[in-house]
Order: sequence, then C-alpha cells, then structure tokens
Amino acid sequence: MWLKNVLRILLVLILLGSILMVYLYIPGKDTETNLMLGEHHVLVLAADPGEQRPGIGAIDMAFVVTVVDGDIKNMTAVYPGGMAHPTEAAPAEVQAQGVQVLLLHDSFWWNDTAKDAKLAQEIVEYNTGLKSDAVVVFTPDAVDAMINSVGGVYVEGVGTVNGSSIDFLRDEQALGNTRGASVESLMKPLWAAYQDPTKKTALMQAVANQYIQGNIVVEPEALFVQFALANGITKIFT
Repeated sequence: MWLKNVLRILLVLILLGSILMVYLYIPGKDTETNLMLGEHHVLVLAADPGEQRPGIGAIDMAFVVTVVDGDIKNMTAVYPGGMAHPTEAAPAEVQAQGVQVLLLHDSFWWNDTAKDAKLAQEIVEYNTGLKSDAVVVFTPDAVDAMINSVGGVYVEGVGTVNGSSIDFLRDEQALGNTRGASVESLMKPLWAAYQDPTKKTALMQAVANQYIQGNIVVEPEALFVQFALANGITKIFT
C-alpha cells in the first residue's frame, strides 16, 4: 500500500510539472492543440502483446472516437483486417512470411510509439477516410482493469463479463465470432459506463493506473495531461 501511495504522489508531481510545461511552452488553450477543447477524433487501438514484437503488440481492433470538449460523443468501429499502408513496407520479419506491405495489424511493430501511431493513423485514414488527432492503445490487462473497476459489463447474449477479457475473446472466437466483433462487444458497455456518473470516476481511475503501468499508450503524450485536467486530477488519482 505504501508503495502505491508513493507512486501516486510521484505521478501527481510529474503531472503537475508536465501541466506547467504544457501551459508555459505549448499553446494548449486553443482547439487545435488542446484535444480537450472543441471536436477531435481519437484512434483507439486494441493490442495483443501475445504476438511477440519490439512494440506493444499486434493490433486486433480499432475505433475512431469523436471527443467534444473532452467528452466522448461517438465511437466508430474499424476492422483492421487487410488494411495496409499506401507506401510503407512491412518489417523484414513479416516480409519473410510473405507479406510485403505494412498492415494495421503490424503498425505497432517498432518500439517507437510516436512512429507507430503515425503509421496507424495513416493506414486508417487511407483505407476509411477517417482522420484522427491522437492515438490511444490498450492491452487486455487494461481492458480487464476497466471492466473490473465498474463491477463487470453486460454483453448481450452472454451476460455479465467480469474477469479475463482474453478468456472471453477466446470463448467468443470458439463460437465463430471474429476477434474484432468480440472486442467491440466489450467496448460498447465500457463506453456506456463512461457516460454513467456513478461509474465514470472509478473507470477513469482504472485508466490512469493502467497508463502508469504501461498497459495504455497515448500519443501525443500531452493528451494524457489534458485528460487529467479535464477529468480532475484529484478525482482520478485518489
């Protein structure tokens, strides 16, 4: 418990320093640079660390989320199957398997999240026309923490899911459902929980803790500072 409290204090200090930098050196009070002001679009990606690579994992599902003044207003599912970059070549290891172009599935291959995020955005925009201002990537551990923070989520035709999202996804795939559709079935009730005032704070705390642990990646990094400001640091880190 003491270590958890120390980590929280350190994170708050780091965030306060980051916030000071954002407001002193970055013109973040306008709608172009502050993603918590005005309307923006965030590319949200589900990563599977089970597929070994230098980066966070293979991208199994994507969503383009519309955010207006820091509030989620809409979520559009994007199925990554076959989506390729118009010019970027696949990593050498993937080319050795017969795939020459960079697929969205492999966009986070490299241990360079800024580069990976840009490539993922370009792939989605090229294939769907959907532009995004930022990228958020989450792993199954992050999903589990978010689900548990709201006491489980209800999935139509399945019931309440509480526990391992990986087990749920495997069960769904065993029934013939695609991984993408299964991930989407978990995201929808989490989105509903975000809109529920009785669950939102717990969900935001889980998001913050998972960000600390590296199970959620945000590009640009300044977005997380803006997120903390918009949702209230004291509510998130308590």
